Amino acid sequence: MQKIKKRKWYISIGIAIFIIIIVVTIFNLIEKNNKQINSVNDFSNLKELIEYNDCKYIKTTNSKEQGYQKDIYMEFSKPAIEDDGTTNEILYKNLTSQIAGKMIGTNFRIIDESKEIIIRVQFKENVVSLYTINNDPKYFESLKTKYQSENYKEDNITNIQIQSNELNTIINNNWKTTKLNLGTMDSICDNYNIYFDEGYKIRIIDTKVYNFIFTKKYENEVFYGIKTGMTNEEIRKILGEPTYYGEDTSVIGYKSEQIYVFFSDGEISIYRNENSYDINEFMDILLEYNETGDYNNFLFKLTDLWPDYDMYVKNSNRVSLRYTLKGVTVDFNTIDNNGITLYKNFDGEIKEEIKNGKVIKNICTSFDKNLVFETEKERAIADIMQRKPVDVLEELNTNDYVVSYSIMPNNTYQNITFYSRNKEKVDIELKDFAVNSIYKIDDKNFIYTISNLGIYSFNIDEQRYKTIIEGNEEFKINRIENNTIFYDGKYIEIK
Repeated sequence: MQKIKKRKWYISIGIAIFIIIIVVTIFNLIEKNNKQINSVNDFSNLKELIEYNDCKYIKTTNSKEQGYQKDIYMEFSKPAIEDDGTTNEILYKNLTSQIAGKMIGTNFRIIDESKEIIIRVQFKENVVSLYTINNDPKYFESLKTKYQSENYKEDNITNIQIQSNELNTIINNNWKTTKLNLGTMDSICDNYNIYFDEGYKIRIIDTKVYNFIFTKKYENEVFYGIKTGMTNEEIRKILGEPTYYGEDTSVIGYKSEQIYVFFSDGEISIYRNENSYDINEFMDILLEYNETGDYNNFLFKLTDLWPDYDMYVKNSNRVSLRYTLKGVTVDFNTIDNNGITLYKNFDGEIKEEIKNGKVIKNICTSFDKNLVFETEKERAIADIMQRKPVDVLEELNTNDYVVSYSIMPNNTYQNITFYSRNKEKVDIELKDFAVNSIYKIDDKNFIYTISNLGIYSFNIDEQRYKTIIEGNEEFKINRIENNTIFYDGKYIEIK
């Protein structure tokens, strides 16, 4: 009996200690989460700063390497790169930045012996002038390239029998539409020539077909046994498991010797399999840039060599180009001056050299991604989102169309586009740019103005434009009532 009482007493003491540990742990977590941190100066020392970031502080010593004053020994909570190839670059950069903020003016090393990592940071006039990991200023890019190269697999090639007369004719014409009778073009929208009744739309870049999309209105077989309107499961039964698919999108895709083909929402999107372009001259231009640092000259020569970019964005902070079919993107910005990224579908000897460990300045890799698939996913998602009404534009939307536009800094409207909600009508872009204002009269008729030019009407069903008045005035509309436009202290009737 005495032993049982004693055992119960031990159990009670054990439970009490366990509860105390839990309470203390929770208290510490609450205290940590509630602590207001506005800057690195809110930490009393490096240990507190490092542990706040869920990493382990070990010690700080005088540095053993010339040029550095302090060595900070610690252990990061996560490896530099995970087993699936994702990196923890943000953790490493953020913590290093915070430590640098605490160590301003003192050159230091961060040493994680368990992960064989040495981060070196030097200052010049209290500004970081050097940041490397294991003596590599682009350590994480190198890690990703190494991982991608070690796990590289070529995309599967699927035998696809083309049945579409239009597609076969274009391929036989070297992907050009010149001298071909493709039907009647009904509109141009988002750089696509739309043959609505025929059931396809085509984007042409540098005289060649870049993207050919068969819509649900196309009635013939596109491939053997495959038509538009089929589900992805029906496609899988015919072509097998797709080479390209993602959980974040409904797009599935395949690659043949001639084309890439993607299926989503019953439509079929085609890109040519580009495998013949000048890589040697591209590398000459890149190596010249690496020597001179003149990226304006690099961009000039690159776009002269390859004028078939499918995206070009340029502003005061950034220049971006995308060569989807070549598997190349170019991105220069004022922050980190990224350089060139090569994707899986990039073709050339330099790709094999990089996979074998060659490092080329200003070259990054995404060998785990095919740029054609990445671009198609982006296009397909945008196509869906463009047809969803947005509250702020509701005053312009109609029963058949969702209206999209962008507002420029001078409050003019750019790229006013009418997207068919259910794709039963043709998508249309307003022909005029720099529109000062636009109003909906009814589901078919719109009024818009252009400063110093005039007031115009647009009938969406007939794609008919009409001039109401022209002149060198502001043409600022105050309101429209009973078919009368009130503007600039004047009025005019809509006839």
